[in-house]
Amino acid sequence: MSCKTSNCSITYFSLFLVLTLAVLTGCASMNSGSKARISFTPVTSEPTDIYHPGKIVWHDLVTPDPAAARKFYGELFGWTFRDNGNYTEIFNGKKKIGGIVQLKPKKGQKTLAAWLESMSVPDVDKAISYIKSKGGKVVNGPVDMPKRGKGALVQDPSGAYLVVLHAYGGDPPDEVAPIGEWLWNEMWTMYLETTSWFYKGLGQYESAMKGPDYVVFISEGKWRVGIRQIKQRDYSGRWVPVVRVKNPGAMLGRVKELGGIVLLKPGEGSASKDGALITDNTGALLILQRWTYPERKEP
Repeated sequence: MSCKTSNCSITYFSLFLVLTLAVLTGCASMNSGSKARISFTPVTSEPTDIYHPGKIVWHDLVTPDPAAARKFYGELFGWTFRDNGNYTEIFNGKKKIGGIVQLKPKKGQKTLAAWLESMSVPDVDKAISYIKSKGGKVVNGPVDMPKRGKGALVQDPSGAYLVVLHAYGGDPPDEVAPIGEWLWNEMWTMYLETTSWFYKGLGQYESAMKGPDYVVFISEGKWRVGIRQIKQRDYSGRWVPVVRVKNPGAMLGRVKELGGIVLLKPGEGSASKDGALITDNTGALLILQRWTYPERKEP
């Protein structure tokens, strides 16, 4: 797999240099003159008071062009959006599934968008201590984000960025993902063994299924995250979200029409016959995946 967008690794790195401003501190701009604050919302529509350590409980799209992103995802998946000050909530049907944060880079600087995942942890301070002890880094935090929870932006030993979060009111419940919703999350790394050991402890997972180049971590009987070994340095050290769709191959023409890029078609390269790797029209990476749950019939 090779990066088909120019200066991929440089723009990806520059994005996360300012995530501490755009996400955790609540500043929506790199420019020192901006005083805009992000109005975060809870990760659930109603409090659950239940926590699922190690689960990815939220996705924020950090992008320089929220309007373009809304058009892409609205037309591709049928997502709808609700503005909450300078923060946009994303809905699949009636369910809130994520948010959009606008990143305003300095004049003349181009930055690609990215999805930023938040992992549930029971204690953010203890998670930070663990991360530091295992060779990871704390980029910013811990901070209390009004309505969202206590969190910290961290890097794992392979360089991947992640928010560790203890959400106010609890985590989203474990449910079957319908079409158009987050199905899965993968961490891509060149260092499978060390990265897997790191996340095993961070997520407090109960068990794992291991293959030659893939590890699935499990807790509460649920698959929580996957760790995928890759060879391409440009893509190593990042989380990649997966959206459940009916037919990924049939969507690729529309992806292109909306300004996205198809990096891998179903069955091409390392992609399965039921998956496709794309970027949205602002540069964020994601996977389209067909998936049939064995315990239920497809709608």
